Amino acid sequence: LYARQYRTPRGTSRRTPGLARSFAMAATDHDGTYLKLPVKRYAPRSIRETAEGRYWRAYKSPALLNQVSQVTSVAFAEAYPHHLAVTSSARVTVYNSKSRRPHKTFQRFKDVAYSGVLRADGKALAVGGQQGWVQLFDTSSRAVLRKFTLHTRAARAVRFSPHSHGILCSASDDTTVRLWDVAAGACATRHDGHTDYARSVAGHPFSATTWASGSYDGTVKLWDSRVNGGKGGCGMTLRHGAPVEDVQWLPGGAMLVSVGGQDVCVWDALSGGKLLRKMRCHQKTVMCAHVAPDGGPPPVEENDVFHGFSRGRSATDRVSPRLLTGSLDGHVKVHELDGFSVTHSAKYPGPVLSVALSPDASVLAVGTANRLLSIRRRSRRGRGGEEGVGRGGDAEAVGPGTGTRGKRNGPRRLDAGSYQYFVRGQNARAAEGDARVERRRRARLAPHDHALRRFRYGEALDAALAGGRAEVVAAVLEEIARRGGLKTALAGRDAAGLEPVLRFVARHVANPRHSRQLAGVTARVLDIYGGEIGASTKVDNALRRIRDRVAHQIKLQGQLAALGGVAAPLLAAGSR
Repeated sequence: LYARQYRTPRGTSRRTPGLARSFAMAATDHDGTYLKLPVKRYAPRSIRETAEGRYWRAYKSPALLNQVSQVTSVAFAEAYPHHLAVTSSARVTVYNSKSRRPHKTFQRFKDVAYSGVLRADGKALAVGGQQGWVQLFDTSSRAVLRKFTLHTRAARAVRFSPHSHGILCSASDDTTVRLWDVAAGACATRHDGHTDYARSVAGHPFSATTWASGSYDGTVKLWDSRVNGGKGGCGMTLRHGAPVEDVQWLPGGAMLVSVGGQDVCVWDALSGGKLLRKMRCHQKTVMCAHVAPDGGPPPVEENDVFHGFSRGRSATDRVSPRLLTGSLDGHVKVHELDGFSVTHSAKYPGPVLSVALSPDASVLAVGTANRLLSIRRRSRRGRGGEEGVGRGGDAEAVGPGTGTRGKRNGPRRLDAGSYQYFVRGQNARAAEGDARVERRRRARLAPHDHALRRFRYGEALDAALAGGRAEVVAAVLEEIARRGGLKTALAGRDAAGLEPVLRFVARHVANPRHSRQLAGVTARVLDIYGGEIGASTKVDNALRRIRDRVAHQIKLQGQLAALGGVAAPLLAAGSR
């Protein structure tokens, strides 16, 4: 039964190895029922997604909100619920970062507003302006608490001190950097030294008297209020080499990042301002930078299984600081802070002017020059099991008996209006002592499966070619070859029967997934029909197409090899 004998043309009997092997597999692997031929699967063409890529792609459900003009600044409050301040033209809008709806709007500006930032507790808003004023607002009543008017030109950058709610710092186009005493309502310190517009400022995370500013004169200056007998002055000058658009301190306060032109520079402030790294990863001017102290996936240390608890740090205690940069090329790129390599890149529908990540790393905000504000929220659970800001996030209940977004609490009543009503009980498990009756579902076989079941290899190949799927044809060819019937499937064909085979080979022989297999098929066709070449014009044309495709691929591979040899020294020199 399992090794059918048949007679050869000379009358001698022998066993067919392919048939015997197939019958033996049927006898050992299943109960005699024909198994459908699985479609051949290949490795994915794209590079497998890393944990970093999965993490940043979890920022989904983007909201693209139109603003009155280009979005020059976005900034989150440190305190929950991390409201978002968005500056556009003569308006500063405070958004609820969870619902992405406007919370407060500030429009008491005579001209363009710049750099609206919220205090750490979210109860005050500081804004610069084109006329040089720096104003402090109460976010609840929108009343003006303080107005500083000593700048003679536009105040482009405003920041609260990381250490005190009573200190403000501003950088202006009049080339000065000023520290303001909010309680006294006066300028506490004025720093002079820039020779062009001062466009950015950042406070040191640990030293209350140290500030860094960037200017269009191509320098970054570190200011200290303790020098010159308490009058303040420049303690260090770093030469960026291009107009500086933004500066940021890295966690720990030992290193500083400056962006401008196409360069991102990392400086070591403790070693006298040494340039540690200069990166050029954008195609146009880098306009903004943002440092997220814990803005990446949780790091995995070596030997965590054995030594994770002995080090006194759990996986939830580890942080993953990230540097985000935005450019006029429309890309936001994420850099890890160990080797400062780019771990993720996202494209936005316009030149990026501002970027910010919420302190809990749940909301990503990006402002563009074409009046769009993008707010993305993570759609998965946060660290420590906290509910993320995805579909089940901070929506408000709309009435009694309802949950988030108006959905009912509790399960829906099972009735004929739901699909579950018609499949109820199908997944129930049998209790102990119940009699089990297994139902066999008849497999729906494809035409090539019917032919393979009857060992009609030529019909199986024709049916697979008629379907048009390259993966199915590859699986059928592999199964026929495994059974030893490839010559049988290809032999005995006329020009009309051979043409579909050659057409398929010509179409897919250049595909690396099928090249090796189709090269063997072509060699077998030439062995069988080599003496009949020239009898059919269609077959000859198909063979010429295969020859031309193969020759083109060989030429292309040679050109790529030569290009790789030229590019290798350039890439090696650029990585130094």
